[in-house]
Amino acid sequence: MDLERDAYQALEDIVGPEYINQDPAIRDTYNQVWGNKLLFDEKWSTRPGAVILPSTTEEIQAIVRVCNRHKVTFKAFGSGFEVVGTAFTTEKSLIMDLRRMDKIIDIDVKNMMAVVEPFVSSHRLNMELAKHGLYTSTISGGPSSNVIAISCAHFGSGFTQVSTGGLGRNVLGCEWVLPTGELLTLGTAEAGNGWYSADGPGFSLRGILRGHSGANGGHGVITKAAVKLYPWYGPSEWELHGSPPANKVLTEQFELFKVYVFTMENFEQALEAMRAFGQSEVCYSVDMVHGMQIKEGNDEFMAYVMETMQTCPEKLQMLERSVYVAIGADTKREFDYKEKVIFAVNEKLGGEYRKEMNDPKELAWRLQYLSWCFGTVRETFRWAGEFHIVPNIDGTIDAVKTVCKVGAEMFAKYAGEGGPIMQPGGFPFPPPFENYSVGGHLEHVFIYDPNDQKSVEGTREFIGKCLDPEGELGAYGVPCLGGGLSIEPVTHLVQNWGPKYDNYHVWMAKIKAMLDPNTVCDWSAYVPPVFP
Repeated sequence: MDLERDAYQALEDIVGPEYINQDPAIRDTYNQVWGNKLLFDEKWSTRPGAVILPSTTEEIQAIVRVCNRHKVTFKAFGSGFEVVGTAFTTEKSLIMDLRRMDKIIDIDVKNMMAVVEPFVSSHRLNMELAKHGLYTSTISGGPSSNVIAISCAHFGSGFTQVSTGGLGRNVLGCEWVLPTGELLTLGTAEAGNGWYSADGPGFSLRGILRGHSGANGGHGVITKAAVKLYPWYGPSEWELHGSPPANKVLTEQFELFKVYVFTMENFEQALEAMRAFGQSEVCYSVDMVHGMQIKEGNDEFMAYVMETMQTCPEKLQMLERSVYVAIGADTKREFDYKEKVIFAVNEKLGGEYRKEMNDPKELAWRLQYLSWCFGTVRETFRWAGEFHIVPNIDGTIDAVKTVCKVGAEMFAKYAGEGGPIMQPGGFPFPPPFENYSVGGHLEHVFIYDPNDQKSVEGTREFIGKCLDPEGELGAYGVPCLGGGLSIEPVTHLVQNWGPKYDNYHVWMAKIKAMLDPNTVCDWSAYVPPVFP
């Protein structure tokens, strides 16, 4: 459905004819992402009525006011990596591509914070931060993940959470165009006192901004955000080698920033090791090796792993009960101390430091993987082109252990030879330990074939069991990353789980209705103002 002529003309007057388009071929490039077949049984999600590329906050405010006047649904996105960024509830809609808003506005070295626009990726920011000995946390969505999406609008876990925090806990404030076109600035920046805190006197709005897993574009557009920074222990510049652009890799680790692999007796002991290494408080990253990590890298590394599967399968089995530990330091003395600590922890756990598990070539790539999440996207798409993530949990290591056990038993009925789902490697995908209270973040990533109806239907059945509030996983929190990776009109996840957890769906709907009185901001990956 094309937009009405008056609405389209009003939008064109804001950005100019070169930055708005309603050619069907162009619009269709904005609704083809992984997950469509699983959710909508189609290659495409709902086609937007037009695509627009604003360049300033003022243009976005004007666009939103036009949408209110003409009752056009809108949604903004940064990289558009996931289905939640592109799905719509109606064809009378406008998708805002924010790629023209790509400025790193400020890097405050002294106060360790940066202010960015929506299209700044975590890796691009880290390349600039490294010149100042600083770092921003990344997520397993890959180095192209946008800083604002990570911090304010969506969800993601990263491999450095033990030292940098994660899951949206680093936002220090933002500039937010509400669904009415009004401008809201969170925190100290509102009073012109800098971006050092997202909280001012009285109640904080950070919970409304993102909650656990973000509104996914469902309550406005974030046009600027400030994020907390952390020390970077690598050099200010480095060289990658190999075939450009995405397959280039580090060939050696940095002098005072390195990864070690410790191998435990079994999978459960490896989870305990995550807790012990994390609680030592000297680690930059603590992560377990999951099935797809051990089968990915660039093409050269992939070939190496496939050969290892044939010649040394016991090594791959050891990897699945092993833990990566990265440490970094400013001085040799500090590095030596941290190294002694992690080896002492390993000895106490009864783990092994095996030479064949600590190949320098592999460790250099692992350092790149843990620091910038290189390869995380390729590893999930290489096999069949699509993947999904259930079950998942943010919780203590004890809770993670239980969900791993229950989830593995459920999953075994669907995976394996002749089953509809592919699991490359063992169950599950346990990203990093963070701290005493949060514990770990668990995502079980698996592969299905979108071109095989049996695979699609089997995957839906497995997901349905994981999303059932009264099912075997009902006691372990809201699934799909807290609802952040679902389409509400299809899965009804928030509506179904809200009554189980203090009717949170009612309060989310009230927030949506308050912020978006005309319901012009697409709610497909958030909540409607009124549930049916």
